[in-house]
Amino acid sequence: MKKLNITFCSFPDFSGNAKALYNYMKKKYKDGMNYTWIVTSEVFKEKLSSKNINAIVLGTDEFKKYIKKTDVFFTTHCNLTGDKTDKAMYIELWHGISSKKVGFMMSNISNADKAWYEHLSKTVDYFIVPSEFWTTIFSARFNVNIKQVLPLGYPKLDFIKNKKASKNLSKLLNKDLSNYKKIIFYMPTFRKGCGREDGIVAVNNILNLYSYDEQKLISFLEKNNYLLCIKEHPSEEVQFSTTIVSDNIILIENSKLEEMYFDVYDILDAADLLITDYSSLGIEFLYLNKPCVYLNTDVDSYNQSRGICYNNYEFWLTDGVNTLDSLLNKIDQYFSCNDNLPLELEEKRNLWFGNLKNGGCENICSYFFSDDGKLKVKPYINSNRQVVYLNKKIEKLEEKKKYYERLSKQRKEELDLVYNSKSWKLLEKLRKIKNYKR
Repeated sequence: MKKLNITFCSFPDFSGNAKALYNYMKKKYKDGMNYTWIVTSEVFKEKLSSKNINAIVLGTDEFKKYIKKTDVFFTTHCNLTGDKTDKAMYIELWHGISSKKVGFMMSNISNADKAWYEHLSKTVDYFIVPSEFWTTIFSARFNVNIKQVLPLGYPKLDFIKNKKASKNLSKLLNKDLSNYKKIIFYMPTFRKGCGREDGIVAVNNILNLYSYDEQKLISFLEKNNYLLCIKEHPSEEVQFSTTIVSDNIILIENSKLEEMYFDVYDILDAADLLITDYSSLGIEFLYLNKPCVYLNTDVDSYNQSRGICYNNYEFWLTDGVNTLDSLLNKIDQYFSCNDNLPLELEEKRNLWFGNLKNGGCENICSYFFSDDGKLKVKPYINSNRQVVYLNKKIEKLEEKKKYYERLSKQRKEELDLVYNSKSWKLLEKLRKIKNYKR
């Protein structure tokens, strides 16, 4: 039996939902499938190869030769949609469940974004989400049939609940975390790219707050013996113009994570509280039954450039704050709750994650594959893709028609040369003489 060629790709390389699903599939199907990771550098390829993980660098001759053999794609950022063949199935795990308007939900979608999401709606077969709540949202975001959005799981939940998170963070920071009473993460969202800039980033203000006083923040952390870890989005690590001098504040760089084969989910569970703005991490962190404080400093400008789903900030981002005092008060409030989530947050957790007790990798695999590694589901043919398919078929028929027209013209020209040749004319004369004698 021919083994399926399964191709994985993520951003950053070897991370998130794709990594979690890959780990599960390797254990379940073992060598019953061929698994290949597409990465962005030779260095990372070598890192994976040292762990006996097959990897190919994007854009290389090796990549171009291999990618056409793919039977099933699993990606986190629609990384390889331009490489999908008609026979392949494209399954998008996506990289975040968030409050922000994405794709066709955006009222002022840029030309670059519009072209990109139109391409995705014609290419991706299925999107995977953690609960029924997200099916309508993803259907609207990508302009696809709701049947293409499957509430099967969110694989990286297997990483989010991580018993080794504190050890991983300690190793990453080279710090003894037992010296701190609480660990706080600040992880803001992605804001720039695809022809837009969402909201305002204050590079002289590490928390993007009004009435900011860094010394007051440091004093608060030192007094309570809290450690604040700041991790910018990997697409736009901000270089602050001020140097932070405190043992209670530390910056985590994406390059350091990669160097140690970590991603953010290997350390997320080490935090007791998360500070973010519009990032999907706020929702994901709630899965851990831990509180998140949302910063809404630039919510008006963010709504104008990007927007919040259903235009309801309070539904998504409970009790937002925009000053340092209100932030510190909110931290005190949550830490005084004895680790119990407010009922409102419990209800949202159930809505966003449904009955998931883990990442749902078993659900995903059971839906698409048989136990012996055969594909059970066919690529989804929606109206958009049907038009693309028919257009390609028409193009092929047109090419075939032109080929035969050229061939016919060539044959006619060859026959004309024969008919006009002296040899042919002589043969005609001899044929007439022969017929005459008869």
